[in-house]
Amino acid sequence: MKKGLILILLAAVAVTFNGQAQCVNGTKSYPIYKTGAALVDQMDSDGREIVRIEYDLVFDSKESFRNLSSDWEYTIVAFADDGVEDLDVKAYSYDELLDKWTLVAEDKSTESYAIVTVKPTESVLYKIEVIVYKFKEGYTAARYGLMYVHD
Repeated sequence: MKKGLILILLAAVAVTFNGQAQCVNGTKSYPIYKTGAALVDQMDSDGREIVRIEYDLVFDSKESFRNLSSDWEYTIVAFADDGVEDLDVKAYSYDELLDKWTLVAEDKSTESYAIVTVKPTESVLYKIEVIVYKFKEGYTAARYGLMYVHD
């Protein structure tokens, strides 16, 4: 499944940003939504359920929060526009008793997309951190998409 998502992301990014105006430091949002639409189409075709989608700007990192159920295994997918060279995702579970976040999964690839899988042992709050480790030369901000998916 992970290899399939990677291939879809690569194809969607290639088609979406092929010579078009870059939306980083600009006003064009459509390219990142088009990439997300290709992923939504593929997830639907694969019979997977997307339980959250968000798009935003990122300058260094952003956080997203969601309660995840122990009934499911989740795939968290993040993708960025053409101004990003290295995007990563970290997933943390929250321990209410200890009042602390524990890292449970992280993507360490050096691509403009990131994928992690999380299988909660109990239904608790999760924090997903989207991090830009490296922008392409000349860029300091980007648009990104984030999806929470399960079977």
